[in-house]
Amino acid sequence: MKKLSKTLSEYVILFFVYAIIYFVIETVWKHQLTDYRMFILGGFIGVIIGLLNNIFTYETDLLLQGYTGMITVCLVEAVFGYQWNIVQGLGIWDYTALPFSAVAGQVNLFFALAWFFLSVICIFLDDYIWYKLFHHEKPYYKILGKKFELY
Repeated sequence: MKKLSKTLSEYVILFFVYAIIYFVIETVWKHQLTDYRMFILGGFIGVIIGLLNNIFTYETDLLLQGYTGMITVCLVEAVFGYQWNIVQGLGIWDYTALPFSAVAGQVNLFFALAWFFLSVICIFLDDYIWYKLFHHEKPYYKILGKKFELY
């Protein structure tokens, strides 16, 4: 039980770190205070990408991990966006005016590409927090077979 509560508390910390970062990014991007649901969604997405990161080994190419994060975020945007913006009519985001949009404007190719890079950054941050704060092993990464470390 002690290990479970420790792990749960670690994920709660990670949730709030990702939620705050995402909420700030959204607020800066929109030039106004964003909806509180973006706080929840940001924490959820960060933890999910971190969990995916833990499924992969350090030998897994970082580009594949970024791609997996991007696809995951697009699925999350599609599900939550459809519920909040289409079903409930909240209008938190809408990509219909942009080319290459899908799911009634809830997912967009340009933002998907942004999520690729944000997923990689999230993986770096997740590994850094687990390494420095929770004293896990030092991470390394591979891109196209080339190994590198960040810290």
